[in-house]
Amino acid sequence: MAQRSPRNTMLHDSPYARMAIAIMSLLGLLDAAYLSLERLTGGQVACPVGGGCEVVQNSAYALFMGVPVAYIGVAGYAALLLVALLSLNLERVAGLALADLLLALGVVALLFGIYLSYLQVAVIGAICFWCVVAALLDLGICLAALAHWRAQRSQPH
Repeated sequence: MAQRSPRNTMLHDSPYARMAIAIMSLLGLLDAAYLSLERLTGGQVACPVGGGCEVVQNSAYALFMGVPVAYIGVAGYAALLLVALLSLNLERVAGLALADLLLALGVVALLFGIYLSYLQVAVIGAICFWCVVAALLDLGICLAALAHWRAQRSQPH
């Protein structure tokens, strides 16, 4: 049996990946909430870089199966935030390993972000700053969830 060094043990037991997921999920939630609020009020989305935010937000692709993508983002980031916070104190809820759930949600978020990024570049022809921020957060969340999942898998049970 391989010995784990104290450094590896510290990394395996570290809550930092889950804390990072919680922080990135909160940022994603704020991003999606802003876009949702602008959609609800009919306001114009401020685009700090470029100018494609309004084009993307007013495109037919701003809806996914009839639901505004921003609303899906609010739900997704809220779920990620909740699971990340729960995972700081619990390993399982209702028999479900939270590391598995975090990874599954992270992968879904990343794949959805890739799909939306493809639509912006290849179909809509405009880039939304807030969407790029969300896609980068999705990547970070997925990588942190993978790190946490791998750490959980390597621990003796």
